[in-house]
Amino acid sequence: MDCIKSIGRSAFVAIAPESPFIAAGTMAGAVDLSFSSSANLEIFELDFQSNDRELKLVGQCQSSERFNRLAWGSYGSGSDGLIAGGLVDGNIGLWNPISSESGEIAHVRDLSKHKGPVRGLEFNVKSPNQLASGADDGTVCIWDLANPSKPSHYLKGTGSYMQSEISSLSWNKGFQHVLASTSHNGTTVIWDVNNEKIITDLKTTVRCSVLQWDPDHFNQILVASDEDSSPNVKLLDIRYLQSPVRTFVGHQRGVIAMEWCPSDSLYLLTCGKDNRTICWNTKTGKIVAELPTGQNWNFDVHWYPKMPGVISASSVDGKIGIYNLEGCSSYGTEVNNLYSDPLTAPKWWKRPAGASFGFGGKLISFNKNLPEASEVFLHSLATEKSLVNRISKFEAALENGEKTSLRGLCEKKTEEAESEEEKETWGLLKIMLEEDGNAKTKLRSHLGFSLPSEENDQTANEPHATCSSTNVEETQKVPEPEGEEEESSDPTFDDAIQRSLIVGDYKEAVAQCFSANKMADALVIAHVGGTELWESTRDKYIRMSNAPYMKVVSAMMNNDLMTYLHTRQPKSWKETLALICTFAEGDEWISLCDALASNLMAAGFTLAATLCYICAGNVDKTVDIWSMSLEKQSAGKSYAECVQDLMEKTLVLALTTCNKRVSASLRKLFESYAEILASQGLIATAMKFLKLLESGDFSPELSILRDRISLYAEPEAANTSASTNTQPKISNPYQEKSFTPAPLSNAQPSRSITFFPLNPPRELKNADQYQQPTMDYHSFNRSAGPAYNAPPGPGSYRSIHSQVGPYINSKIPQTVAPPVRPMTPTHQVAVQPEPVAPPPTVQTADTSNVPAHQKPIVASLTRLFKETFEPLRGYSRDTPAKKREAEDNCSRKLGALFSKLNNGDISKNAAEKLTQLCQALDKRDFGAALKIQGLMTSTEWDECSSWLPTLKKMIVTGRQNVR
Repeated sequence: MDCIKSIGRSAFVAIAPESPFIAAGTMAGAVDLSFSSSANLEIFELDFQSNDRELKLVGQCQSSERFNRLAWGSYGSGSDGLIAGGLVDGNIGLWNPISSESGEIAHVRDLSKHKGPVRGLEFNVKSPNQLASGADDGTVCIWDLANPSKPSHYLKGTGSYMQSEISSLSWNKGFQHVLASTSHNGTTVIWDVNNEKIITDLKTTVRCSVLQWDPDHFNQILVASDEDSSPNVKLLDIRYLQSPVRTFVGHQRGVIAMEWCPSDSLYLLTCGKDNRTICWNTKTGKIVAELPTGQNWNFDVHWYPKMPGVISASSVDGKIGIYNLEGCSSYGTEVNNLYSDPLTAPKWWKRPAGASFGFGGKLISFNKNLPEASEVFLHSLATEKSLVNRISKFEAALENGEKTSLRGLCEKKTEEAESEEEKETWGLLKIMLEEDGNAKTKLRSHLGFSLPSEENDQTANEPHATCSSTNVEETQKVPEPEGEEEESSDPTFDDAIQRSLIVGDYKEAVAQCFSANKMADALVIAHVGGTELWESTRDKYIRMSNAPYMKVVSAMMNNDLMTYLHTRQPKSWKETLALICTFAEGDEWISLCDALASNLMAAGFTLAATLCYICAGNVDKTVDIWSMSLEKQSAGKSYAECVQDLMEKTLVLALTTCNKRVSASLRKLFESYAEILASQGLIATAMKFLKLLESGDFSPELSILRDRISLYAEPEAANTSASTNTQPKISNPYQEKSFTPAPLSNAQPSRSITFFPLNPPRELKNADQYQQPTMDYHSFNRSAGPAYNAPPGPGSYRSIHSQVGPYINSKIPQTVAPPVRPMTPTHQVAVQPEPVAPPPTVQTADTSNVPAHQKPIVASLTRLFKETFEPLRGYSRDTPAKKREAEDNCSRKLGALFSKLNNGDISKNAAEKLTQLCQALDKRDFGAALKIQGLMTSTEWDECSSWLPTLKKMIVTGRQNVR
């Protein structure tokens, strides 16, 4: 690339050590197009943010003579230091670069001692008040700028140390009293300035043009020659001057100027009369970069100290160019060039300290300023310490899956809950974990419908018995009328009833009693008339009764709690749930609780619906509701704490009901929780929770996360494998400790998830033996059946009553009438695992419960499916794979979508966009349909990722078929 900034001057350059300015002094001997003889000192601003290629002039002044050398030191009253210029007449000019409002640079004074042009000029970096100068008269002067009236040291070689024209000089970077000077007669002298003595010298047969001390090795010095016959740069050790340490070969003609990079001593910049300006690798002596070649050579080069990699080069063409080393790296470094070297990372790219976050709550750092500069430190970083403590306590509560510890967790959470909703939720979860027949009793008590105790029954019955006996005695004392019957108020009615009873027409007698509104007489006569007449009379009486409690009796008599449930008011949900708790068991309990929850959810009773879903063991719906309310509950809590709250409730609920549907929201919850655990360094805990999911339930994102956690945990597992392999094989005790699976509701069958305690018992060390084969990510077999607990054997059914929560038997009062068999809670029987139904397809998916406004979605997509794959049937012999693909992929994906619509498991936003997409399909606007599909891909991917790609394929294929 060309230069990034430029100045139209033929001048020597000096760059400010601390400020973004560059000084340019008119070069001696330069002739411009106007043949001007003026001499100027100008200051330009190095503004790299400006788009202007020309640097802005900020100050200038005239000089008495032109310049042979220019230097900018940090010494001075201002922060910008002083500028020193070696003039043609032997004087050294000093200027203050602080410009006035008019832009004039203030001339401080001239230093006079030399008798010829001053070609060597340099400030002492370690002692900024010292300025060294060398001239054509062969003398070196050391100026103390604190007292610049005369040189503090005057150095001149004698005899064999005599130097002719001084061409360059350089202060040693390690010793402030050591100075080197070189001359055109080939003599280089190392001076002890304080003692004004020569330390050593070097004589060559060629002219020496420039020299530089090595900034790292204080006993090594670079010397270059401007003779075309010896255009090399040599690195010399002043202790062994006979042989150079390294020779830099690349220039074809003499070297005029050079400078060592102040930011990285690995790089050296040289320019020669062959029009080349080269950047060298000082360790290898090879070229790493080259500035673009101009029509004439550069005579002065410098590094910008405040911006590493930026170079200035002054050309005989009358131009000062500012270059970026990175942009110049492609020039002159051909692949086949023997002397070229690739550009290595410079020191200014190296960070003095650094840190990077890693997976698993790890932080890796380094700091080269520490004594252990070559070491890398690995830290375990937990940003949420309180959350880590909570997770540890929660994991301990789940350690063995014992109900006692889980009930203790629920009780503690109930006490700590701040809202009534949380207290209700944790209180109900605690009730679900009660032992042996206490769950339903406590649930009724929790709802406010507890049964009287036996003692209360006895106390209440004793007065009643006494009263009854007294009444009996009083009745016995009443004299009975002898030979007389009670006269009826309606003799005709009595005669008709007696006539019917005499002939055995009980049905007619009951009908006449109903006509006379004598209900009790009708029930007594019907009892005599047999079971069929009794049941019909009872049903008719119940239908005629307006008492609300008779609806409860009717539901119990007809075993139809579902119809009764749908007639109840939502505000009376506690009474309804208590009734279900008393009289429903098994599958009916689950279906009734699910139905009640759906009604409450539709009526806006969210908390009540959540509690009913918990009673039904519907983890899917419960987690969906909790997830929706996650943002509302996040006030004053971090996202991680909210997820922890949600996960605690979810796992406690899941441990009470083993086999439940797995939804996208539940998988997303596990993914978020595993990410949080991993970010806090709890890798093993994250893996345990992910193992609760079957591999078939993993989304692509969740699979990636599990693989990452598994790979991260492998080194730890390898370290402990030697000890664990020595343990004897023990049968899996978790089958005994896990809770008996609850029967599934009537909802659409789906994959099941079996929850087990997170850790084996403490006395067992080989944890890998206590995971089900279906939980093993690497050994998962898709052809294997779903994982479930084995049903109890024939001799173990008597212990089934100890199941969790709603599967506990309860006692119900029996009716007095012998023919009546009111519905009583049945004994719990073993639930056999139902066979897994095949996945729904377009043809087999149940769409009976799809809302009316979503029915067009089913119709449109079914039509699209037929139009897309109907043409393939003619090619079934030649392309059976296409037919299988249509059946296995598209049909099943759409079948799953139809099932979601049927169960109401699709969000409102997704359903609305899907409706718009189908409307576009009905209009044959496939382009609009594809746009909507693309929008859903970006906004609804988490929910619709399983069928969106298939839908896109069908739309594209359908458009091609239409064309």
